[in-house]
Amino acid sequence: MKGTTKTVTVMFTDLTGSTELAERVGPAAAFRLRELHFASLRDSMSIHRGSEVKSMGDGIMAVFESVIDGVDCAVTMQRAVAHHNRRDPARQLGMRVGISVGEAIFAENDWYGAPVVEASRLCSHSGAGEIFVSDLVRIMSGTAGLHRLAPRGELQLKGIRIPTVAWAVDWDAQEESALRVALAEDSVLLREGVASALEDAGIHVVLQASDADTVIRALDAVRPHVVVLDVRMPPTHTTEGLDAAELIRAEHPEIGVLVLSVSVDPVAARRLLKNVTHGVGYLLKDRIADMDELTAAIRTVASGGSAIDPEVLARLA
Repeated sequence: MKGTTKTVTVMFTDLTGSTELAERVGPAAAFRLRELHFASLRDSMSIHRGSEVKSMGDGIMAVFESVIDGVDCAVTMQRAVAHHNRRDPARQLGMRVGISVGEAIFAENDWYGAPVVEASRLCSHSGAGEIFVSDLVRIMSGTAGLHRLAPRGELQLKGIRIPTVAWAVDWDAQEESALRVALAEDSVLLREGVASALEDAGIHVVLQASDADTVIRALDAVRPHVVVLDVRMPPTHTTEGLDAAELIRAEHPEIGVLVLSVSVDPVAARRLLKNVTHGVGYLLKDRIADMDELTAAIRTVASGGSAIDPEVLARLA
């Protein structure tokens, strides 16, 4: 097989008891729960710089360049499931995760090789609420890893001749898990509509404000992953949003910034994108009529990517 060989961290997730859940709540409700669950998984991957390879029934396959990002993402995913279960105990979900690391081959938009097989088999051996990782994941995490690992002994995984030394990640279900967004927009109706739609999509709106200064003062307290700003806001409706975006990128580089504009402003776009190639976005407000496009842009910016409106790119070119 021709392709590119690279060392990657591979993750598989899977919902447990999905058949029983569908029988209990009905196919339509189960389908909706599954869609919300997948949106939550993608939010977690955005936060931890993961790339979805494919979805398979009740789970996904994802890859990460960092072992620590992969483990942290799995914990964030499990915390999101735990948060859902506390909020909706009548329709609880169970998820299992397997993670491996090693050299894999990327070909035809998919990954192949030993770590792919091992991660899939570790997922199959784990139970609801568990994250099983290989011994190499433990070694490569080193002292930088934030989570304790408990030994699970040697597992005879299907398709792997030599027994695999497995570890379980010890995680705290009470920690915060959702993708967090701060929203600054002086139109109350628009702001509340966007906030409601984001919450429905599983994105936690930690702050709503009518001006940029309120957002800047609250950053340390609300700790958003992304700040969504209107380009023009009170008091002068000129460059307040851009000023705030520049300040956030300079003083909080870990926070992504997505600015919204009524029309294409090449000067504003160049100013925003100057010396910045990651964790930034610029969309026309017409785009937010399609919430899927807005949520996709927020996830892209949260993951360190850029989300620039095609019309803006055309004007800049």
